[in-house]
Amino acid sequence: MANDLENGAREPVEALSRLTRGFMGSQVVFEAHAAGVFPLLEQPRTAQEVAEAVGWPRRSARLLLDGLVALELVEKNGDAYRNGPVATACLVPDRPAYQGHIVSHHHNLMARWARMGEALRSGGGVAEPGDPGRGPKELRDFILGMSDVAKFSAQGLLGVLDLSAYRHLLDLGGGPATYAIAFLQRNPEMRATVFDRPEVIPIAQEQTRQAGLEDRIACIGGDMTTDDLGSGYDLILVSNIIHALGPDTNRALVQKCYDAMAPGGLLIIKDFLVDNDRSGPAFSLLFALNMLVGTADGDTYTVAEVEAWTTAAGLTNGRVIDLTPQSRLWLSEKP
Repeated sequence: MANDLENGAREPVEALSRLTRGFMGSQVVFEAHAAGVFPLLEQPRTAQEVAEAVGWPRRSARLLLDGLVALELVEKNGDAYRNGPVATACLVPDRPAYQGHIVSHHHNLMARWARMGEALRSGGGVAEPGDPGRGPKELRDFILGMSDVAKFSAQGLLGVLDLSAYRHLLDLGGGPATYAIAFLQRNPEMRATVFDRPEVIPIAQEQTRQAGLEDRIACIGGDMTTDDLGSGYDLILVSNIIHALGPDTNRALVQKCYDAMAPGGLLIIKDFLVDNDRSGPAFSLLFALNMLVGTADGDTYTVAEVEAWTTAAGLTNGRVIDLTPQSRLWLSEKP
């Protein structure tokens, strides 16, 4: 029996252990980010210096800093700690690749994920008023977290699609207007309308002002499932929206996009689309559980499901493009 354990079980045991203790590394990053540790470590600091700066006991600072060393986010030289390349690039504000808002959003999600058992038993989301994700700070973390990610995926999208022929973009559920800004910066003849919930619009307007595009981007607040979207758009982007909604709502939303679109217009649906047999991608399958704990009926959808919605609406020439290992584009056109 002992030989069997030595010969065959060690690798699967280690693999399982890595999975079940994964939350430990996440929590170390979350707490370091929330306390403002990473900006401090752009210069070498001792544990005592960090403790004094953030108001912790020295023991707490030392243990957390050593944890960051274990995660290869921080380097140690003698008694001094300093950011490694990933922390410097992604966790120090004002860096081009800053990811602090999305890290804060993931931190906010932990309370819901801790209630997954409840969501599995009920079949619906466990989010309630007052939960993380609902207050002004959490909303801002979420919306600007989307910008942290979208500033890269927008460039990826523009790298695979030539949108120079289009003149009026509807960025539906456009959040911080990151895609609209990127599209207009690439295409000087284009203008855009960003449509999102009223509480999101001030953030979108802030971002468009910072980009100097407030004269070319209109921001409209409303409920995309019930309110009028306008008309005459020759390009509509629905980025990372359908996973938050149920299939019937998505089918109706696609029809609304068709109705709002000018003939010859292009609809781009970008989302974590899964393979038709739901065997991958792995990220998309796991993300569906985020929709279980956070929404009433959200999910990640197959390419075939999205194709059926656009076909039923009257859109044609459907095709899929793999954008990243997680994201795919579904393109279709109004005749």
